[in-house]
Amino acid sequence: MADKDHGPPEGPETQGERRFKIRLKLYDRESGESRYCTLDEAKAWDWADPETWRMIGGWQIPNFQALLQILYLKMEKGIEEVEIVEAPRFTMLSGG
Repeated sequence: MADKDHGPPEGPETQGERRFKIRLKLYDRESGESRYCTLDEAKAWDWADPETWRMIGGWQIPNFQALLQILYLKMEKGIEEVEIVEAPRFTMLSGG
């Protein structure tokens, strides 16, 4: 687990204290369509649904706070765009 000092602050003020200057591209694995989305949209996703998985670079994103942590790490590396793959759990586990 990363130290609390390294990473975005936790809580509702996260977006206010740090500007997330990174584009989010959501790829729907079922339909093959992709689109850009905002952090507000991502925050409103049903994160409690166990049947929908979201992944970035092979890492499962279980909640909004984890998404913010990964985005922060990507921004530190100078990455300007992140693709989030979204699909039903069974397709992620079966590989296709």
